[in-house]
Amino acid sequence: MKLQTLVVLTTALFMLAGCATLDALKEKLPLKTGDSAESTAQGGAQEKPKKKSMFDYAVPDSYEEAYRYRTDNADKRAIALLKDKSIDTLRTSDPYSYVKKMCDGINAVATNDFEKVKLAHDVVCLLISYDAKSFWAGILPSQEYMDVLQSKTSVCEGYANVFKAFCDTLKIRCEKVHGYARGVGTSLTNEPDPTQSNHAWNLVKIADAWYLVDCTWDSGHMEGKVSKQDYNTDWLFLKPEHFIYTHFPEIARQQLLASPLSAAQFSAQPDLRPKFFEVTSAYTPLAKTNTADSSYSYAYTPATGYELSFRIADATTGQDAQNCSFIKQGSAGAEALFSLPKPGMYRVQIFWCKAGAKSSSSCGEFLINASAGSDIRYPQTFASKAEGVQIIAPLTMPLAKGKSCHFELRVANRKYAAVICGKEFFQLTNDGNGLFTGDVQIPANVKEVTLSVSNNEKSGWEGLAKYAVK
Repeated sequence: MKLQTLVVLTTALFMLAGCATLDALKEKLPLKTGDSAESTAQGGAQEKPKKKSMFDYAVPDSYEEAYRYRTDNADKRAIALLKDKSIDTLRTSDPYSYVKKMCDGINAVATNDFEKVKLAHDVVCLLISYDAKSFWAGILPSQEYMDVLQSKTSVCEGYANVFKAFCDTLKIRCEKVHGYARGVGTSLTNEPDPTQSNHAWNLVKIADAWYLVDCTWDSGHMEGKVSKQDYNTDWLFLKPEHFIYTHFPEIARQQLLASPLSAAQFSAQPDLRPKFFEVTSAYTPLAKTNTADSSYSYAYTPATGYELSFRIADATTGQDAQNCSFIKQGSAGAEALFSLPKPGMYRVQIFWCKAGAKSSSSCGEFLINASAGSDIRYPQTFASKAEGVQIIAPLTMPLAKGKSCHFELRVANRKYAAVICGKEFFQLTNDGNGLFTGDVQIPANVKEVTLSVSNNEKSGWEGLAKYAVK
């Protein structure tokens, strides 16, 4: 699905990472199997015996139980606690007692430590708003948990402090982590030194295993210089091998990886967000900067019910490279094709959505360094409710006026396909199994043609792709 038809919140996905701690203000590889949404969303099994990561940080052999709580929905019991006015009055008058009362409420309803942490996470993410004004001014008020609770605003340091105060009261071991994160104020094209901290998050210990939590990024996002509350659970109990694409702690063992990455290794990675790993079941490993001649391709397999789309732009000017990307669908997966207009660096943003949706959200970014340019352009494609759409030919444009062009596509749930050329209509032949083919003489008086499908021969036509004609 092309981004021309999507309502894209580009800035929303580069989250509140540049939130500045107080200290900071002073050749294509094989497909890698990923974690599909189906495999990570289910759960219920007990945790397996833990294995050591480094030193005293143990990690679970399985994240199945933890991932049951990554629902993107706030727990109604946490919402109820926040609405309890008898407790909320303590928030400003006696923050210490407020935390104790809230934790009493959490202990009364939670059945295990995962639930306790989820409820604490939800309270913090829903209660506190990101202090964008202070962040952009570069002058921060106190980030001590009591002061944050009274104001209900903070940057990342305050989120981490409040979350730790809840966990301490719940008698769940919790640590605050300082490090670098790829968020507001950072860029892959000119990335800061990751050894210079700009963010704070947490580690929690549940059943002898450690888990990563970032309440700041789960509370919302930045739109320009304004923060927006936007609850999610992307960064709750996220696997360390996915967390490391965006967060680089000062202390190497707090990566929770058996073999921690160096600063140089971290910087060489693309920026991949948690949703990327949920909506792909296999993917080609990427570098931050990928070399190419005048073209580049990226293979991946979307998880069932999800789609990826890509936006490519000149990394220097920020100008979109129009009609320079195309998703080639196959029986075993998909391939994103990129045609690079001229030599230079390009920024590619990855977007995800549920199949057939008309809007999408960012889930990653990487760079392509092109040594040459190409005149190849791809058709504009549109979001569709048609299933199993696979445009086979033609894959490039412009089409030639007065010349015959072979069209071929596969679609699972449509009876008819046609090429619409202005007022002229050329129906393709259906083989009875969803494969439509035909040769069409492109009229000399049109500037574009549309490949469309329908279940009614005379109405209800839905455009799948538009081709320029010259």
